[in-house]
Amino acid sequence: MDRMPTSTYRIETSRGISEDLLISFMMLYQPLIGKDATVLYLTLFAESKTQKGFDTHNRLLILTDLDINAFDKACIKLEEYMLMRTFTKNTEMNQQYIYILNNPLSTKDFYKSNLFMNRYEQVVGKEETDTTIMHVNANSASLRGYKEITRAVKFLPEDMMDRHIEFDALKPKYEFASDDQTIVFDYEKFIATTSILVFPAELRTQENLSLIGKLATIYGLSVDRMRVLVNRCVNLQTMQFDQAKLKIYAARSTSDVKPTDDPYALPPVSFLQARQNGAKVTQNDKSILEHLAIDMHFSNEVINVMIEHILKISQNRLHRNFVDMVAAEWARDGVTTKQQALQERRKSLRNHKDTSTVRIDMPEYIRQQEEGTLPEGKKPSKELLERLQKLQQKGES
Repeated sequence: MDRMPTSTYRIETSRGISEDLLISFMMLYQPLIGKDATVLYLTLFAESKTQKGFDTHNRLLILTDLDINAFDKACIKLEEYMLMRTFTKNTEMNQQYIYILNNPLSTKDFYKSNLFMNRYEQVVGKEETDTTIMHVNANSASLRGYKEITRAVKFLPEDMMDRHIEFDALKPKYEFASDDQTIVFDYEKFIATTSILVFPAELRTQENLSLIGKLATIYGLSVDRMRVLVNRCVNLQTMQFDQAKLKIYAARSTSDVKPTDDPYALPPVSFLQARQNGAKVTQNDKSILEHLAIDMHFSNEVINVMIEHILKISQNRLHRNFVDMVAAEWARDGVTTKQQALQERRKSLRNHKDTSTVRIDMPEYIRQQEEGTLPEGKKPSKELLERLQKLQQKGES
């Protein structure tokens, strides 16, 4: 294997190591794989939890105090006992490696393996094998009657010197905890089930994760569906994430909507499609819904109540400027819940004499501006301006 100190590597691991697995690794595997492979495995595991991109093998050689030949032998030992899988490819820059760590067998499963137990006994002898089995199965030792004689670590003066490391600059970019109540997305499942090869840690910024959650909420997309879409938008070579492409993919995807007794809880695209008797929502209308969720920070329920209200008073039309006008009014009034949205809608309808048949025609100026038919240089009439002003004043009253 042409592994060089300058070749690069990344590490992938599926999950953490439990107490039982750690005991199995240190007491059962260590005598078989040797100290070098033991140190390497634990170092690789620690690196997998903190690594952001490709690093050179020189880093591992420094951390483990191994030369490249000893490193190769340690890798072979880990592979022999199925603790690691190795993948490699040549690039224009160098040779890249991906190490996938497997968890050790549990102590019970290790005992059931005749191959492993025979090798273990050959290495440590029957007496130590019996002792190990006794230790693993024994209860915790009692400290009663014992005096602790642990020696405290003494730091030298040079150990306390200020190295002026900018620790803030070393913090991982991924420090995301979604407290946005408008997002309905299982981030814990998404992070736990999405490999760093699919969505690298350095791309898991709050901005990117927030967008992922918002789009999933708007279009009613599952964690599994979003994982596929996110992967299509990641460029591992340039380590970039294409947000615009994700919006396009999300808009084209089929919703994973689950039945609900509350129609206002539906994703806005599904709600609007239902209002259109199943007709497909246009791309223009989807962009309006995205704007309300991403830019205006409205929840699904508020957006759905708003859309229903606007369709009722504007002859079933969604014109961007008119939607913006209503959205701005609701934002100024602090509408954040479905109950507040319903109350806002009732308040708007009470401003008119007949609430059962109320319908507001779209101001001609807005309609022409949206449709691109407003003559260049032509100003709206005084009557239209007065009408528009009345609509705007409602948000200020």
